[in-house]
Amino acid sequence: MTDNEHKVIDVAFLIGNLNKEHGGGQQLLYDICRQLPEDEFDLTVYFMFGDGTYRPLFEEEGVDVIDIDADSNYDLVAFHRLVHQLRRGNHEILHTNSPISGVWGRIAATIVDVPNIISVEHNMHQTYKFQARVANGLSLPLADHIVGVSNAVTESFLPWEAPLLKSTPKHTIVNGIDVEEIESHFGECRAVLQQYTDCSPEELIIGSVGRLTEQKGYEYLIKAFSEVRREHPTAKLILIGDGPKRDKLEQIAIDEQVRESTHFTGYVPEVYPFLPAFDVGVFPSLWEGLPLAPAECMTAKCPIIASDIPPFNELLSDAGVLVPTSKPEAISNEISRLLTDEERRKQLGKQAYQRVNEEFSIQRTVSEYAQLYREVTHE
Repeated sequence: MTDNEHKVIDVAFLIGNLNKEHGGGQQLLYDICRQLPEDEFDLTVYFMFGDGTYRPLFEEEGVDVIDIDADSNYDLVAFHRLVHQLRRGNHEILHTNSPISGVWGRIAATIVDVPNIISVEHNMHQTYKFQARVANGLSLPLADHIVGVSNAVTESFLPWEAPLLKSTPKHTIVNGIDVEEIESHFGECRAVLQQYTDCSPEELIIGSVGRLTEQKGYEYLIKAFSEVRREHPTAKLILIGDGPKRDKLEQIAIDEQVRESTHFTGYVPEVYPFLPAFDVGVFPSLWEGLPLAPAECMTAKCPIIASDIPPFNELLSDAGVLVPTSKPEAISNEISRLLTDEERRKQLGKQAYQRVNEEFSIQRTVSEYAQLYREVTHE
């Protein structure tokens, strides 16, 4: 090998699913694979569940994609399939994503002796359901390195986990977004609003992007919106995304008498064109790791109101407004203040844009993962 040549590092990723409608983790993995130097890394993605609607995009980037085709978290036939594929792949690194794919990946990679297991933790450990919490915690010592997607996640190990992981190196690599790619879709804003809603960019629009699940706290946003309408009767609420709580949330909107002014778009293939229409972005999550959706809104210079939880503190710092979790009145008060004060909206929007560019770019995220891959293969 000459001085101008370098060894290609074989990296495999394991993720729960590659379905577009399941959100930020899949987009993040796609961006990482797309931007890692192709002359330095050979990439394979394994996914456990679902029909893999993201798969063609990965394959267009030259990434090998393998479906493990698991029926459940306890599918032993699929687990054997994963072991077989990892043995055939002869990878130098397995990069797992938490929690269930992390458990499967760490055990399977240990069986076939993958040299380097990197476990990426995407959520605060105390938020996992009991079985996932126990399985994840007991198998984490099999990892050679642990990465948290925010400082809050990296520091969220449970008291019984910490002694088991005392000697395991821990890192924080924050989730990043592709600002230029997101901005390139902003010109389509009016068209998507007409397609999915009866709103126009000139109206006062409160927006949010995310799966319609209990975690996202949307019932509190809808109740807050009911109060906001008393002061701003023409304001609209747009919720982009789908999920198991949609029927319940639509009923809450009916009960709060705001159903006609609340737009549930369902799953949309391209979220980015909506973002410039938002006068305020609201993210009332009960827990998070480090979500991409508010960061994406920040690229549109959209002021953000979010729950006062550690990951949002890290993301926003002074470039947004934090409110107590599960408190509709606090949410409605802050929304009304921003809708009334256009100058403050612009100021917070500029601060948000500057912060996301400086601290949460995908280029920074990819650079830090690439450096970690280099380091672990040369230890």
